[in-house]
Amino acid sequence: MFIYREGDPAGTYIIPQVSHAWLAWQVAQHWGNRSFTRPAPRAETLAAVLLHDCGWTEFDAAPTGGENGRPRAFNTMPAEEHLDIWRASVARSAQHSRYAALLVAAHFGAMAERKTADLLEAGDTAGARLAKSFGAEMERREESWREELGVDARYQPFLEGPGREANALLLDACDRISVFLCASFPSPIEVRAQNASGEAETICLEAVDATTWRVHPWPLEGDRLRIQCEGRRLADTSFASDQKLQKALDRAPTARLVFTLLRSSAVG
Repeated sequence: MFIYREGDPAGTYIIPQVSHAWLAWQVAQHWGNRSFTRPAPRAETLAAVLLHDCGWTEFDAAPTGGENGRPRAFNTMPAEEHLDIWRASVARSAQHSRYAALLVAAHFGAMAERKTADLLEAGDTAGARLAKSFGAEMERREESWREELGVDARYQPFLEGPGREANALLLDACDRISVFLCASFPSPIEVRAQNASGEAETICLEAVDATTWRVHPWPLEGDRLRIQCEGRRLADTSFASDQKLQKALDRAPTARLVFTLLRSSAVG
C-alpha cells in the first residue's frame, strides 16, 4: 500500500510502506529525553518500528489498481488480503525478535478493532468477522510470546504495565507521525506518548511549511530532527491497467524527501 503525497510543487509522489516505516524508525531512534520515556529494550523496540509494515513488500513491488486506477490501498482491498499482509508483517518481525513481533501484533490487533467497526459500518459483515478473528489471533500470539519471554530478565519489565505501554505508544506515535509527514495531512496533528511520569501525554505537531513541523511538547533528543524517506514521482495518478501502472512505477524517478521536526522554541 503506497502512501500518496500530493500537492507538492515538484509533483505527486508515492511512498512505499517500507520507506514510511524507515521514516518512523528515524523518529523512534531519537525518541526520549528528560520529559519522555526512551524505548527499552531499545534494539527490539526500534526493530518493531522499522519492521511493522514489512508484509507490504511484495504488494508494493507489484501493486494492482483499484476502481480509480490507483494502487489499491488497505481500505479498498478485500479484508482477507489486507489481514494477510498484517499477518505477514508479524511473522517476519518474529524472525528478527519475538519481543518486536509482540509489539507489532499488539499494534495490528488494536487496528483490527477499528477495522472491524469500519467494516460493520460499511455493511461488510463477512470482512468484519475476519477482522475480529484476526484480532483474537493476535491476542493469542501476544500471550504466547509473553509466556516465552517472561523467563528472560531482559524482557520482564516490558511485557506488561508501564514498560509495555510506553513501547506500544511509541510504535503508534512514530507510525502516525510518519504517515502524517508522508501524506502531508492538514495541520495540526496529535499523537500520544508516555512521559517521564509514566502517563500518556498528547503531543501536537503543527506545520511551518510542507516539510517542517513544530512539535510541542518536545519528545526527542536535541532541538530539531531532520529525517528522510524515498518516494517515486509520478506524472499521472490514475492508470488504465495494472500493466500501465507497473510500467509507470518502473520508469518513475526516485527522490529523497526530507522533513524537519522542530522544538517549539527552536529558531528557524
